Amino acid sequence: MTTEDVSRLPAAAIPQRRVVRGRSVRRGRLGVAVALMAVCALGAVALFGYVSRTQPYLAIARDVPVGAQVTAADLATVHLNPDPGIAGVRSDRADSVVGKYASVALLSGTLLNAGALVDKPLPAPGEQVVGVALKAGQMPSTPLRPGASVLLVSTEEAVQDKPTAAALTIQAAVVHVIAGARDDTATVSVAVRESDGPTVARLAAQGRLVLTLTAGS
Repeated sequence: MTTEDVSRLPAAAIPQRRVVRGRSVRRGRLGVAVALMAVCALGAVALFGYVSRTQPYLAIARDVPVGAQVTAADLATVHLNPDPGIAGVRSDRADSVVGKYASVALLSGTLLNAGALVDKPLPAPGEQVVGVALKAGQMPSTPLRPGASVLLVSTEEAVQDKPTAAALTIQAAVVHVIAGARDDTATVSVAVRESDGPTVARLAAQGRLVLTLTAGS
């Protein structure tokens, strides 16, 4: 087709060159990249802020039965945001808990609670653990801690024409406390001498025991 023939063709039939605006495309892609970088930067800042606020706490790495001595292998470190409601133990206090004894079963994956540890095994050789159900008036309002020394006092029923005998008292140590369905009730597991175990169990079943804290508890 000659130049003269092309000139005779209608304007619509003549193919037009496509002009690619490379600069605009490049600018658009650059804007997207900048936006993604900004989002990533904000995410990194947020993640850093979250991590920097967390604190290392001790968790239970494997199950520890009641009365077992805690070893370093039983513990693991987890990072949590500090919260007043967390009754945890900081990881830098690991040396202070290794060697203590579990007053309750410590389950793998749970946070270590210092209140679940005592300095000596419970029950010790020659002792028995007895559960005592108590209600308001039978125990102090002060929270009972595992290992605390307590005194169990029997409440004998008054008998007419019979002199009142001295109340039976039995020394014990708190092993574990389970709050009852109501705020004023609790079941307290106590360690007593083997010879006192049957007596404590009988009086507890009759609801005739009062628990008092002794000095130094």
